[in-house]
Amino acid sequence: QRSAVSSSKRSSLLRIVAVATATSGVVYSTDTGTRISMAIPEPFQISQSLINRTEQSLFGNLAAFSARVSPKPEAAASNDEKRAHVEDSDSVKPPSGGFLGRDTIANAAARIGPAVVNLSVPQGFHGITTGKSIGSGTIIDADGTILTCAHVVVDFQSIRQSSKGRVDVTLQDGRTFEGVVLNADLQSDIALVKINSKTPLPTAKLGFSSKLRPGDWVIAVGCPLSLQNTITAGIVSCVDRKSSDLGLRGTGREYLQTDCAINAGNSGGPLVNLDGEVIGVNIMKVLAADGLGFSVPIDSVSKIIEHFKKSGRVIRPWIGLKMIELNKMIIAQLKERYPMFPDVEKGILVPTVIPGSPADRAGFKPGDVVVRFDGKPLIEIMDDRVGQRIRVVVERSSKETVTLEVIPEEANPDM
Repeated sequence: QRSAVSSSKRSSLLRIVAVATATSGVVYSTDTGTRISMAIPEPFQISQSLINRTEQSLFGNLAAFSARVSPKPEAAASNDEKRAHVEDSDSVKPPSGGFLGRDTIANAAARIGPAVVNLSVPQGFHGITTGKSIGSGTIIDADGTILTCAHVVVDFQSIRQSSKGRVDVTLQDGRTFEGVVLNADLQSDIALVKINSKTPLPTAKLGFSSKLRPGDWVIAVGCPLSLQNTITAGIVSCVDRKSSDLGLRGTGREYLQTDCAINAGNSGGPLVNLDGEVIGVNIMKVLAADGLGFSVPIDSVSKIIEHFKKSGRVIRPWIGLKMIELNKMIIAQLKERYPMFPDVEKGILVPTVIPGSPADRAGFKPGDVVVRFDGKPLIEIMDDRVGQRIRVVVERSSKETVTLEVIPEEANPDM
């Protein structure tokens, strides 16, 4: 009899091992029983030859769970107990400790979803419509203000003529509106669109991109390839990807890099954290690669919106310096090559001073290392202190410390 019971237990365990093996799980035992832990992936991939042979991947979360196997079978639960268990599971909060819950991503998508809209802009020539520009946007104010990309709603070649053009807006619930472009900034590729509604509009909450870390989970929401209400998930790959890394010379900007699936039509849509807050605006992807998408950080977008409200445009200071931000590695290399290089831990190297610029008139010289801008470690790119005097502390190769005063001018918006 003992042998039969032992054989029965071994058979049950073998069946469990087979299930765990089929689902890439792991089986281990303890002194008081047997514990099984397994992860069930649900991969599903489809390919479409719609735009540049873009591939789309639809995937499910990895659902990790563990089960306790008792030497004695448990009694079957009653229907009431099963119903109570289901009701309790719906109200369970995501587990703490950095783990994703079953509904974590779904809950974030549900919070942001109603505020995400589809944008369609008719394009034509001499009054003849030849096509449409399709993109996404996010309602950020109950008055109908929509945040999106400039390249979705305006013509970069003739922004002054088309910036007040018509924009067709479709909400998630199917309602349609005719919107107008309020503001557009080409350099940042950020724009605001306005619609008017007699009924309340759903709005999204803006978060803080400065709190992001590489590896944080995010979701992208929008209308890729005109497929409305599409949600993709991924992680933050880099929080400060330089525009120079992407070959975008002269812009001096930083982007959030993610591996969320982003395609044509996602432009202008929100990048969202697991709290359902907008932490970026999806702006572009690398066509020749998978999982390389880029977003404008919401902290930068918030400053742009402030400029729009205050001046109707983004005001950027210009002093006429080409600058290279220094780090410890670059400083070590420069000191090894040039023994007279200033003894600094950080700063901005000035390789070029534009003749006739405010910096040239203030006395900047090529090779200067800027260590303080008006008491700040680095110049505030989005600062609007045009016409205001700024004190700058400079270290020179001759071990000389110089304080200069420069008055920024407004940068040419067409540059």
